[in-house]
Amino acid sequence: MNSPLAAAPEAWAQCELQGRRIFRDCVASLAQGRAAVSDTHIAEVVDLGGERVRQGIHLTHSVRAGVVLFEVVLDRIIQFAEDTGISWQTYSAAVRSLQQGIGRRLEAGSIGYDSFMLDRVREVHDQGHRRLAREIHDQIGNSLSLAMRQLELFESELTRQQHQLPEHVQAAQAAILETLASTRELVTELRRPAVGGGLEAALTRFVESMGEPGVSVQVWVRGLDEWMPGPLAEELYIMVRECLRNAFAHAAAGNIVVNIDIAPHEIQTEIIDDGRGFDVTTVSCRGSTNGLTGLRERAELLGGTLHIHSSPGRGTDVTIWIPIKAETDERADRRR
Repeated sequence: MNSPLAAAPEAWAQCELQGRRIFRDCVASLAQGRAAVSDTHIAEVVDLGGERVRQGIHLTHSVRAGVVLFEVVLDRIIQFAEDTGISWQTYSAAVRSLQQGIGRRLEAGSIGYDSFMLDRVREVHDQGHRRLAREIHDQIGNSLSLAMRQLELFESELTRQQHQLPEHVQAAQAAILETLASTRELVTELRRPAVGGGLEAALTRFVESMGEPGVSVQVWVRGLDEWMPGPLAEELYIMVRECLRNAFAHAAAGNIVVNIDIAPHEIQTEIIDDGRGFDVTTVSCRGSTNGLTGLRERAELLGGTLHIHSSPGRGTDVTIWIPIKAETDERADRRR
């Protein structure tokens, strides 16, 4: 295929590592007779999407590589099934493990790719703000300062002649002073860096307040907070906070990753932990507000979706998608 993934030594080493982990999951599935997909290391893959961009390798090459890997390993599973006469249940478990192992890694990689691109959008956004600030300062600010200086000279001349400044000139002077103050405030605001401020800071404070020893928590918010309506940001914070609280209380995880990508039209959120996991089909919900049902209801009321991938001993992966549109603000208000 002449894939750049194979040509770049660093990229190939990363692909080989993920491939070996997928092989191990398939072998475990054949041994256990059920799908066994390890999510312990999937958090690492989130950054690989952005790493591919920095290496100059487009995401489509990873997708093609995933397809090739699926075909090659599937052929070996089929051959193994024919040689050993394993049951259909064991065979299907291995195939599901293969599909999920590749699919989840591609999904996590695409999140990293999108995050990298959103960071570039924010960088361009900030550069535009700074350029506009310079134009306002250099053009409008200087012109206003010059006009103010002329009025001050006129006032000084009238004072020397023992005359008062006419009222309409005083009013013009006051208006220029007010405009100068507003211009300075606008320039300051435009020059303020647009970091993942409110939401990221709030989640970081919550994590710090929990103070869980031995748990590494990474919180990444990419995109601009200003793209989210206020009520939507509050709802998203509540949902992510609840996922974190559940992970702290029940997962016994060593690592938790929160990745939030804010785009002008949607928000993609993923909370991954490497804890003990659980059976999603049988777990009991602890009330409609704090349990899984409450989380899904919040997402649905915002016009979004929430999916939970977990199994005993395999960690938990919660993905939340919420569209950003005019109706979202109204739904959040109704939920509150």
